[in-house]
Amino acid sequence: MKQEGAETEKKTSVPLEDREDNQTRMDIFNHVYEHRLMFRTGWGIGKLSPAILNETGPAWFQNSLFRQFTEPGSPLSIPYKPVKDLGVNSQYWDIRYGYKNKFEIQLAEDTTLGVYSRDLPASNNFFSPRTDTYWASVFEGNRLLRFEGVSQHLRFSYTHPFSKILMIGPSINFHRYTERNNISYGSYSTSRAEATVPNKATWSIGGDANAEYSMKGILPGIFAKFKLRDWWELRTRLELLDRKGNFSVLGSQIIQEAFSDGSSNLTGVIPAYGGKVRDKGTILNIESSFQYCRFTLDIGMIRQDIKRSYETYLGDTLGGVPRSDYSSRSVYIGFSEMSASVKHTVTEFYIMPGVSFFYDADKIY
Repeated sequence: MKQEGAETEKKTSVPLEDREDNQTRMDIFNHVYEHRLMFRTGWGIGKLSPAILNETGPAWFQNSLFRQFTEPGSPLSIPYKPVKDLGVNSQYWDIRYGYKNKFEIQLAEDTTLGVYSRDLPASNNFFSPRTDTYWASVFEGNRLLRFEGVSQHLRFSYTHPFSKILMIGPSINFHRYTERNNISYGSYSTSRAEATVPNKATWSIGGDANAEYSMKGILPGIFAKFKLRDWWELRTRLELLDRKGNFSVLGSQIIQEAFSDGSSNLTGVIPAYGGKVRDKGTILNIESSFQYCRFTLDIGMIRQDIKRSYETYLGDTLGGVPRSDYSSRSVYIGFSEMSASVKHTVTEFYIMPGVSFFYDADKIY
């Protein structure tokens, strides 16, 4: 007993990096730790296919069809140009606590931001055919000026070692999501000489609205780690996304009416909508992690494939301009918005440096 105690005393009196069982500095950090606390932050770039634009084409077309029952001869809104993917920038941070390299708790937030201008393809374009009342016209119906999506995650994971290089297990994510869209509406129509008010041009020349979403959900998933080298690890996580919550749209739209006698006037109308919204899909994360001592550099990809649907969609565009002269977002009840789901996809590539602190029988290092 005395000899064993002497050996222990001698062993602990030697600095950790100089001990025989840790001959290299990397050995200190590569063994199975008891407790680990990691801090990371990073940046990324990506592509966005936003639901707020993807829903506009079919919704405005179907709504203009519904209007024919109450306003026969009102212009149809036929989308003719598909919405292109938009560029975004991303910011990330997370805090991870790990126990014995198997159990992990992660608190994370990622923000996706896109700011767009007239030179970027962040809009829907429509064609209105000629009717007995209106001439044919082409116009930009909906433009996305700014997008911000913030995802917050509280994840609990367990990975079980199945071999020297493979660990896999379940995870659960308590998830919150907020989305803010700054959008602008437009339309154009010109009445024919046979109309009740002949040769009148009605043009939506400006204004904007804020469409905001707030959702939450509990996301089950599978988490896997591949230890390819002492300093190189691959990680992948697949989560089933199901979140629901509320949305609201409120803003202003400025409409100019120009008459045949040369007079004109500006009128403001107010788009106001709200209801229940739900997102379903998957979140895939693939990450390559490089480690040197307590420092890491992670390079990865996050792919969100989402179908957005509305359980309720209520509202109207309030104002004194005749409804048949301009295209509004919806009419009373959003039957078209509630009739189908629309895609919302985000693909982001990021880089995240990090630093870790360990604690076990050798205390903190």
